[in-house]
Amino acid sequence: NVMQNSSEPLFEFCKEIIDATCDEAVCFKPNIAFFERRGSKGFLEFEKVIRHLKINHSKIPIIADVKRGDLANTSKEYAKYYFDDLGVDSITLSPYMGKDTVEPFLNHSRGYVFLLCLTSNPSSDDFQKKIIQGEKIFLYEKVALFSEKLNGEFKNQVGIVVGGTHPDELGALRECCPNLVFLIPGFGAQGGALDEILLKSGQNSIINSSRSIIFSSNGKDFAESAQKKAKEINLEMKKFCLQ
Repeated sequence: NVMQNSSEPLFEFCKEIIDATCDEAVCFKPNIAFFERRGSKGFLEFEKVIRHLKINHSKIPIIADVKRGDLANTSKEYAKYYFDDLGVDSITLSPYMGKDTVEPFLNHSRGYVFLLCLTSNPSSDDFQKKIIQGEKIFLYEKVALFSEKLNGEFKNQVGIVVGGTHPDELGALRECCPNLVFLIPGFGAQGGALDEILLKSGQNSIINSSRSIIFSSNGKDFAESAQKKAKEINLEMKKFCLQ
């Protein structure tokens, strides 16, 4: 609401949030959907957000949350846009169409990807928890094993997305894939409990908190409130890790 009169409301909002929370953030994960809905103006704002990060906070990695997944020739174009033109550090991908749709991103010199494995939404069970006939494992477990193998082929370029709303499965996946980096959404607004996530996630995990930070206030103090909330979450994490 406070950005309603701005000609670039998404960019201005994100810039304020980024600058206020940069000392607390290990990475930033802008979601393309909120920019796409504004059409060409939104894409320009997305690009400005990425440019602001790269110029002013160059040491903080950028995960572009774009959830792409398409034929190889199309994937090459996505890879060129996100890695070459924008210069992000990693992106989220759907592995549903198979290895040849992921490889164009990994063949890129900057190509680090997070494959959707077990997502945090309530309907993730519809497909991700279906048993693969003959193998007696869930589809999400197959994706994890696929990602582990791919990460070996492409020297530490593959991670997986595992929702913090599935703490038991998260722990089992960590035992199965000790070396993969986990991107863990679902903490905060989606109901994932931080203590459970920290207990199960292990090393090499990025625990994502979005709405509970950026929407902690809808007033003019939104950036200050986001900074305060980010500090609270970091302190909570540090206390747990020191136990």
